[in-house]
Amino acid sequence: MPHYSEFGAKARMIMLQKNIKMKDVAQELGVSVTYVSEIFKGTRPGEKQKPLIAKMLGMESEVVK
Repeated sequence: MPHYSEFGAKARMIMLQKNIKMKDVAQELGVSVTYVSEIFKGTRPGEKQKPLIAKMLGMESEVVK
């Protein structure tokens, strides 16, 4: 598995549990799968998208850093 940031690792874990695919997240946000992947890896900041991803997945707000 690629090296994810703390946020990305938590998001991926929830996505696996809920059977949500990265393309579903990307589609919901109106961005590419590559962009979502880069946010999860921490190579892109994704300041606008992280709170939306967290809300979509029901993540605790303190994880969004």
